[in-house]
This record gives sequence, structure tokens and C-alpha cells, in this order.
Amino acid sequence: MGYSRLMQQDDRATVRALTERRAVFAERVHARRGRIVNAPGDSILAEFPSVVDAVDCAVEIQTELAARNAAVPDPDQRMQFRIGVNLGDVIVEGGAIYGDGVNIAARLESLADHGGIAISASAYDQVRDKLAYRFVDRGEQQVKNIARPVRVYAVDLSARGVTPRRKAWPRRKAVALLAVFVLVAAAVVGASQWARFLPREPEAQAATIAVLPFANHSADTKREYFSDGLTEDMINALGRFSAIRVIAHNAVQAYKNRTIAPDQISRELGVRYLVQGSVRQADGLLRVGVELSDAMKGTLLWSERYDGHGMQVFEIQDRIVRNIVGALAVKLTALEQQRAAAKPPESLEAYELVLRARELMRAVQPPANREARGLIAQAIKLSPNYAEAYAARSHAEFQRALFGWIEDPAEALRRSEEAARRALAIDDPGANARAHAILGNIHTFTGNYEAALDHAGRALELNGSDALAHSLRGGILLWTGKIDESIAASEAARRFDPRLGSEGIFNLALAYYLAGRYRDAAQAGAAVEPNARTVFQRAVHAAALAQLGDAEGARREAAEVRRLSPFFDVKLFGLRLVNPAHRDKAQEGLRKAGL
Repeated sequence: MGYSRLMQQDDRATVRALTERRAVFAERVHARRGRIVNAPGDSILAEFPSVVDAVDCAVEIQTELAARNAAVPDPDQRMQFRIGVNLGDVIVEGGAIYGDGVNIAARLESLADHGGIAISASAYDQVRDKLAYRFVDRGEQQVKNIARPVRVYAVDLSARGVTPRRKAWPRRKAVALLAVFVLVAAAVVGASQWARFLPREPEAQAATIAVLPFANHSADTKREYFSDGLTEDMINALGRFSAIRVIAHNAVQAYKNRTIAPDQISRELGVRYLVQGSVRQADGLLRVGVELSDAMKGTLLWSERYDGHGMQVFEIQDRIVRNIVGALAVKLTALEQQRAAAKPPESLEAYELVLRARELMRAVQPPANREARGLIAQAIKLSPNYAEAYAARSHAEFQRALFGWIEDPAEALRRSEEAARRALAIDDPGANARAHAILGNIHTFTGNYEAALDHAGRALELNGSDALAHSLRGGILLWTGKIDESIAASEAARRFDPRLGSEGIFNLALAYYLAGRYRDAAQAGAAVEPNARTVFQRAVHAAALAQLGDAEGARREAAEVRRLSPFFDVKLFGLRLVNPAHRDKAQEGLRKAGL
């Protein structure tokens, strides 16, 4: 029976069964030291340190899936998969693999029986004397897009349930540098059908995920910046995939060093999947533990521990991100595959200096900003072509201009723009997203809204989950009078960051107000803790309450505005709004509130 008929009969049960079987693949590949490289459509591509591990893994998967199917009374309701295993040369690019070695594995999968395994002659030659399975010679087969026929062997699975027995001699490790051992598994139905059976999620069925702050298990508590920095970099890396919606770093910080049930975090952040982990550094060695879980179902999908030292931290980051993407079976475009990995600096010390600088800038204080700029200067000296260092410098200089920490704000903006453009010239996907967002802020600050909107759009092209870029875009659209578009952008920002900053909340509340959605405007303002509300947030809240007829509430908020800003001038409110009618409407509500 095809999946479409299964879905028609019981879509929930079909989705649940699919999810469970995908978890089997992830768990077994991990247990056999494999790595899921990619999971496009309904396929899984994995590599192994030895072809013995690949074949053992394939047998274990089919044995477990057969046992699950045996528990399904109706044969038409059972799900069967095919697996192909090949040993061959491939092209390695970043963490992805290509070439005939992969293509042959895919063709082998199509030649396997339902619930069976087909392996190539190259794989058979390596395992026939090492594994106690029986192999059936299927002869040479002509396969699509492969010039020469491929000799195929089927693994006899008739003795299911018997623990695989290895022969007595030691197993040799593979040594060919370009040879990888590939396992490709695909459902019986075609790849194009897979997307219809995935659980429906927000944002066009994208996988919604939160990377919680990694715990610092190092003896030195001062190295908290490193685990936080690793968390932020993983969030940014996952945000570069269009099929993933990842919650902002700002939002997950609230869960740092707290023990909260995963299902509660899932509800509060509006996500299905959670990534949790820990970082330990000692004597130059690095250990990162990470796990991916389905918080809605309470099931562990994948876990791994990575050990390395020095510059291997960047390789570990890339592997973690790719394994998460693989476990979620996210389909990547060719461009996303190229952008998957960030460009590491020449120096690990430069990376750590930038992480420390980022942490300091979150304090939003002049002394912290000054120290951060000093650290960034050291990082650039150590690694002159480190794009993230220039993006951090751009951020630091913009902070100085925005908060008036420099006598000549124009000079700080010039330095910020110069650093951002230097980051763009180095062409690193993560740094480029940050740089475009900062350039968008610079142009908004100076009133060049057209250029600001262009840079906000470019930032989102590189990282669709960037809450700050969505919020920036929402503000630009607000000032230029595109109110409905502004609301959509700001609402997107709040989905990615439920703890959106004060400026983002102000933009959303004012946009609601100008759209005549006074109750939404009042609720947006009320969502901010009273002692954390800015003067402008209170002003919009007062205007919205006045328009709703809540005269007493409006007067209370107006009184708070006067207390916080005795010289508040209604005529100056909303001057950045290019549409005079919008300024008039905002000021009308303020006067109605008693301002």
C-alpha cells in the first residue's frame, strides 16, 4: 500500500510511524560510528569509518524495522525501506560528499528488495570474509547515469533476530583518504511524496527548533563566554537553512542554568525540537556533548559526543550542525550546502577574543564597549581576514553612535560602516548576515530607508531566522508607511524571539495602533513588564487605551510618561513617520490620553 492511502486512512498514525522509523536510522547510524551527511526528501545519506560498520548498521536497521512491522497486524499498513551500501571514491566539499560513490549507493537502494539490502562488489569484497552473513549474487546490473554495469549482492536477511557474528581475525581500518562508506536508505515510495507526510508545523512546515545555552562544564567558570559563544554560533549556522526556523539567542538565554521540563520550553518558545549540550575545556582539549530531542513527543532523536583540541572546535561545530540537519531530514539547496560552514579564523585566540567581545557588548555599557573594542582589535591583529571580528567591530562602533558614547557619532557610524563592508568583502555567510543587519541599522539611523531595507533583506536571505533583521525590517516599513508589511515583519521577529527587545515591541505596538488594531497595540505594550517599559512604549500604550475608551488606564500611563520624561512633547512624537496622516493619528491618541 502507498503512503498516500495510509495517510487517507490514518494520517496521525502514519506520521507517528514515519517519525519513529527515522529515529531508528539516526540511532543506529550513531551507534555504528556513522555520520548522517544529508537527508534530502525521503532519503538518508550516511558515511562510516568502515564498510563493515555500514553493512552491520544496515542489517540492524532492517532487523529492527522488520520487528516493528511484525507487530502491525495488517500487512498493508506496514512500512518497508530499501538500503544500498557502496564503497567508492567521492568528492568531499565542506561536510558534504558527492560523486559516483554516492550515485552508485543511490542506485543500489533502488535495486534492493523491499525491506532488503543491496551492496556493491567493492563493498562485498571488503566484508565477505569479515561478516558471517550470507550474500546472494544478483549479477551485473546496468544503472542510470553510471557508465559501467554494477555487480550487486543482496544480504540474506532470512535469519533475522540472530546477532551478527564476526570472524575471529582483527578488523582493519580503512586508509584510503577519498574513500568513504556510504549507506543510503529510502522509503519504497518516491522522494517527491515525503514532504506530504511530515508533521505540519508553523512557517510553511519548517522544523522549529531551539538551541538551549550549552552548559559550561569547564573548571574555570570564567569561560562561560565560550559555551555561550558556541551556542550563538550554532544558532546562527542553523538559521542559514531555509527549512529550519530557529529561536534567537536572546530568547533562549532565559533558560540558562535552569531545569525546566522540555515540553514547557516547547510551549513557551513555540518549537518542536530542542538541542541541549555541554562544553568542557581542560589542558587544551575540548569535549562537546549534544543531543537533539522532539520535545513535543518526549523522545530523543540523536545524541553525540565530540572530542578535539585547538582549531578542531570549528570542525566540531560544523559536524554538530550537519548532524542536526540530517536527523531532522531537512532538504538543503545547493547554495545552502555551500553556505553550511562558516570560515574559521587563522587563530583560535582570535575566535575566543571575539566571543568575549560579544559577551561584553550585551551589557550595553560604555566601559564594556570600550573593553570589547580592545579585544576585537587584538583579534584582527591575530587574524586579519577574520570576517566575524570585523562584524563585531561594526557592532561595537554602532553601539557608540546609537547610545551617544562618543562626541562625534558620525565618525563612529563611518567606522561601523567601514568594518561591516570589510566583513562583507571576506565573504563569510554568518558574518555577512551580521554585517548586512548592521548596515541596515546604520542607514535607518541616518534616514536612508531604501538602503536600509535592502540590507535587511540581504541579511534575511542569509539567515531567515534572524529576529533582529526581521525587527529591523519591521521598523523601516513602519517609518515608510507600509503598516501591514511592518506588522508581518515584526510579528515574525517576535516568533523567532518571544522576548523581543524594547525597540521591536515599540515598533509592533505602534504599527498595530496605526492599523486601528488598538487592542493588539495595548496588549503588545502590556506584555512588557511595567518597570521595563520605555517612555515611548508607555506613550503608545496610553494612546491605544484612550482609543479603546479606557480613560483611567490611559491617564495612568500618561502620568508615567510625564514622570519619566517631564519635557515629553506630543508634537515631536512620530516625526520619523513619513506619512503625515500617521503622525496625526499617533498624536491624536496621545492628546486623548491626556498628554
